[in-house]
Amino acid sequence: MPLPRRSGSSLAMSALVLALAACGSGEPTTPGGASPSSSGSTTSAATSSASSTTSASPSSSTHQPDPTVSIMPAKDVPQSSADRAAGIAAADARTAASTLSIPAVGLSSTLDAQGLRGGKVNPAPGQVIWFTGYERVRPGATGTSVIAGHVISGGTADSFASLEQLTKGDGVLLRYPGGATLRFEVTSTEIVDKDELTTSKEVWGANTDDRRVVLVTCDDELGFRTDGHRKANFVAVAELPS
Repeated sequence: MPLPRRSGSSLAMSALVLALAACGSGEPTTPGGASPSSSGSTTSAATSSASSTTSASPSSSTHQPDPTVSIMPAKDVPQSSADRAAGIAAADARTAASTLSIPAVGLSSTLDAQGLRGGKVNPAPGQVIWFTGYERVRPGATGTSVIAGHVISGGTADSFASLEQLTKGDGVLLRYPGGATLRFEVTSTEIVDKDELTTSKEVWGANTDDRRVVLVTCDDELGFRTDGHRKANFVAVAELPS
């Protein structure tokens, strides 16, 4: 069914956007009633899985708790002013970041640009996407970028299985073609009811001043819906350190 067009401000997605579909393959979430405006191509590219990611049958993820994963943290150091400047220049060159890495939780993955898939924000198993709809921006650009992945797919740990171990101050690194990197720092982490997330101004509101990256996956802390899928999202917000 076609989605109705959005009207009004960028938060006129109000109860509509998406409590993200990153809850295991086969657990997408449908926006409540808006057509996305895209900040780029909404095509889905081939992907590479993060370490310890396995794809499996989507139906087997129902009612299964979030997987427990062992992480191998890497060294996370502040970025030099020269490297930061190079990263900002790369982010502003209208070329999307190709890789996401989070040393503190041993996470590294390629990034794919993707809009709604089947009318939903729904990465494929093993895929990490930056969302091109709802006026979200390329990762690293001025504005708010939303990056999504699954915590579990087919009963097996997926790309964002370790994301919930993030804490304030952890580095989030974007790497661009050519080798420049831009390091963000986690400013907050929160477990949010999916319905509440759809109206979050920090995630979906207008932002023309700050470079912000929001990482989203699903979380089992608030339990499961009657259809077996998770009620909550884990959300980490990262911004450039001052």
